[in-house]
Amino acid sequence: MRDLLRACSGQRLSLPDYEADFYAAVESVDGPILKTERLQTFREPGSPSWEAFAVGQWEEALRIAAEPNPELKRFFDRLAELGSGLHRLRVVTLPLSPYLIWELHFLRFRAEVGELIRVLATTTEAILEHEREHGIVPELMVVGSRAVYEVRYDESGTPIGADKFTDPAVVDGCRERVASLLAEAEPFDSFYDREVDGRRPPGGHL
Repeated sequence: MRDLLRACSGQRLSLPDYEADFYAAVESVDGPILKTERLQTFREPGSPSWEAFAVGQWEEALRIAAEPNPELKRFFDRLAELGSGLHRLRVVTLPLSPYLIWELHFLRFRAEVGELIRVLATTTEAILEHEREHGIVPELMVVGSRAVYEVRYDESGTPIGADKFTDPAVVDGCRERVASLLAEAEPFDSFYDREVDGRRPPGGHL
């Protein structure tokens, strides 16, 4: 997908502008929203569960993650009304990084309220073949046929904004490639039960 993105220029957005633009695009979405995650470690300041995890408060991180989130539930219900849905492709390297152990616990609760998640290991032929041909999978949000956002991070893994692409060839190409990888990926529940359930990060933190 990086080859498609590098073939044209995107619109550079700050983090607040990206978030506002994304939620505006959702209101006119004409298909599934596809999300890719390839980095093995992120920083998520502003997420109370991540902040507890980052300072070693593992049980507190899980407690916060399990709290009901009416706003998130409304978001997924709204996507259902629009005939869409959020499909996350989580690419993982085994053994799991401490961050991923936390994130996959966190994602379990998002899955329970409507997020559609599949997991693909970096050792699978689907990823190896894709990245040989097209480069490392980028961090994307593909909003139907409307837009692709390549989310940008600083060196620490903190989100700082996104580049927005609306060229139909780029949007269609990214959507098709993400959908192809999703089709090869494992359902979240089976991966979670086998690789994550009951695990905690070494020392309980980053």
